[in-house]
Amino acid sequence: MVEPAETLQLAIAHHRRGQLAEAEQLYRQILSANPRHAGALHLLGLIAHQAGRHDAGIQYISRAISIEGNNPLYHCNLGEAYRALGRAPEAQACYQRALQLNPSLAAAHYNLGLLAQQTGHAKEAQHQYEQAIRLRPEYTQAHNNLGNVLRSQGKLDDAVAAYRAALGYQPDYIEALNNLGVTLIDLQQLPQAIEYLQRALGLKPDSAEAHSHLGNAYARAANWTQAAQCFESALRIRPDFIESRYNLGKVLQTEGRNAEAAAAFFEVIRRDPDHFEAHLSYRTLFERQGDPADVLAAYDLALQQNPSDAMAHFFRAGLLMGQGMYAEAIEGLKECIRLQPKYLQAYLEIAVAYNTMMEPDGALEYSRRGLDLVPTSAGLCGNMAAALQSQGRGEEAMGWFRKSLEYRPNNPPGHSNMLYAMNFVSSLDPATIFSEHLQWAALYAEPLTARSTPHENDRTPDRRLRVGYVSPHFFDHAVNFFTEPILTSHDHERFEIFCYSAVRNPDAVTQRLRSAADQWREINDISDEDVARMVRDDRIDILVDLTGHIGRNRLLVFARKPAPVQVTYIGYQNTTGMSAVDYRLTDERADPVGLTDAFYTEKLVRLPRSFFCYRPPDNAPPITPLPALERGFVTFGSFNNYAKVAPEVIDAWIRILARVPNSRLSVLAYTGGYVEHNFKRLAGERGIDPERIQVVGRRFRREYLQLIADSDIALDPFPFNGHTTTCDAVWMGVPVVMQQGHTYASRFGGSVLANVGLERLIANSTDEYIRLSVDLATDLPRLAQLRSDLRPRMAASVLLDYQGFTRNLEQAYRRMWHTWYEQVGK
Repeated sequence: MVEPAETLQLAIAHHRRGQLAEAEQLYRQILSANPRHAGALHLLGLIAHQAGRHDAGIQYISRAISIEGNNPLYHCNLGEAYRALGRAPEAQACYQRALQLNPSLAAAHYNLGLLAQQTGHAKEAQHQYEQAIRLRPEYTQAHNNLGNVLRSQGKLDDAVAAYRAALGYQPDYIEALNNLGVTLIDLQQLPQAIEYLQRALGLKPDSAEAHSHLGNAYARAANWTQAAQCFESALRIRPDFIESRYNLGKVLQTEGRNAEAAAAFFEVIRRDPDHFEAHLSYRTLFERQGDPADVLAAYDLALQQNPSDAMAHFFRAGLLMGQGMYAEAIEGLKECIRLQPKYLQAYLEIAVAYNTMMEPDGALEYSRRGLDLVPTSAGLCGNMAAALQSQGRGEEAMGWFRKSLEYRPNNPPGHSNMLYAMNFVSSLDPATIFSEHLQWAALYAEPLTARSTPHENDRTPDRRLRVGYVSPHFFDHAVNFFTEPILTSHDHERFEIFCYSAVRNPDAVTQRLRSAADQWREINDISDEDVARMVRDDRIDILVDLTGHIGRNRLLVFARKPAPVQVTYIGYQNTTGMSAVDYRLTDERADPVGLTDAFYTEKLVRLPRSFFCYRPPDNAPPITPLPALERGFVTFGSFNNYAKVAPEVIDAWIRILARVPNSRLSVLAYTGGYVEHNFKRLAGERGIDPERIQVVGRRFRREYLQLIADSDIALDPFPFNGHTTTCDAVWMGVPVVMQQGHTYASRFGGSVLANVGLERLIANSTDEYIRLSVDLATDLPRLAQLRSDLRPRMAASVLLDYQGFTRNLEQAYRRMWHTWYEQVGK
């Protein structure tokens, strides 16, 4: 008769060889004789966990612990079963209990590292892996995973050291070889990367991942033939390897093998209909073969021959969107969805189109329908957030932004969108918003900055400086009312001006701005890395960001520190959060000394008198008499981005209407949907006739200015001021009442009012904001006088002194240059 101890040893031997069925049978045999055999219960539970039956594993191991509760290994393995089920708190408690019983149990630290890594806590994971290695220096998996978390934090050199340590103990560790090769690719150490990936393939020739990584290394080295061969090898092993097939398509496209590239992209789309990059590459490859009109005609012909071709509708809509024809694109996307109701990408594209047209109701509808198909779509969550934000529902938007980042963690543009939206939410304090900006920078920017190299610019202090402006908005866009006066007023004998334009659809304004620059660079289709290299090659001394965390920004160019001095200005109402950006231009009203400095990573440079100058629109209507004198009632107006109209702003406006009998309110927003119905409902609940509120849709520039002129008083939203709209209102003779706070976003509009003598219309509280609005509305002679005075006042103010402003700006640039010159040494 076999003794239980011998049976247990035989079972463990089977277990170690992977013969789980045989081991399980013997464990059960032991338990039939002794149901309280803790060792057999624990190992039976471990088999269940290894077989994917985690609930059963938990039951068996828990029974073992109830019998022998002081065995740390039992607690550690129980934690593994909980971790496999995603039950992080229970798993953590088990690992910590194991360490209480045995502080030297390296496996418990390792498992805590895995748990922290899975839940997105990279620094904690790093600490636990380091503890495991301290206790067991030869712990190769811990070295490898330490490398992974270091790499995720951008600490690439440290990651390389960790992978090398793992290989020092286990030279044939395939995973570490692959990880080391990938990290060396990121470090541009391509010969070494190729060497290690070839070693991995020598050990495991059928590793599709190693072939794919090697292909990426060859592609980075511009060895297209070898890269294509590697991707093809990966696909022979794993035909469903989507990313290898997509990368093969990109290599074939680079080689000019367009038909083969198109076939690769199409196969990616066939296997993964939601692969956005493949759709974009396929569409771009096809469309760039000819004139857009010819390509559109080709789509039209295809649809004449087969009106039920859903993909033709989809690609045709994409072409229309690229030309700014969003309404027509939406119709095509609706037809695509009718023909192919489960095609997620069409829902995403139509939501983007609606959001671009500032029609949030449509965006919300199609985002929700798409999320019914795929609840974890990061793109649709982002579009939900954008639509809610544009309806003034900032708190709700935040939840969807965070979901989007949860489903797609490595997403700098999506994360920037959330940062921008945070400025609209009054419940978020400056410290919280600042912390989020720092987190963005830590994730995406600081790892790039850490790898930047010294600059070789000519250090002559007073020579002609090269200043580069970077923007996706060098077209008919609001920001150019402030940048064009600067570009046209620069002293070109002392400054050579470069513009790096990421404009998608150039227009007449683009051409005008181009003529004001000494050098113009098109960067729309160029990677951040290549733009940074271009800036270095141009020997730019001062690089100026005009976008911040607004959409389509190029902050990751700045993260690479391509210029010695880097500045952020005018486009964004907060910090970049980046150490690579040295300065931020502002003034003492928008950023009083000591009030906001702590919430910027940049050093604030306060320009004298005003942080901006303003170019009035050429087609502005003439000033007309005060409308209230003819109508017999006062009309308030709000012409800002409606995302700024938070619930507390609506409440204040309704209180103003209640205190000014028979007054009206005109609001620029999307008509007929949630915004209009909600606003009028809230007014009606407070006893205000909803007909006193007029929601008007978007207007072309001249009609928008006429809408302002039809009002008597402009009401600024809070906590996010208006700026362009405030300038426009003053130019049309309409005074603006605003409420200032303790951040730049809630103060920068005050620079407009202070420079035209309207400082007394700046409130410090909502009650004062309401009182100032009511007092102004009940003093028609004062309003009429302001109506006739404001445009001449503004014309004579510093705001239109382009030459004076630009000289001040250039002096600031020169001081920045001298500071760098002194810091790096002559």
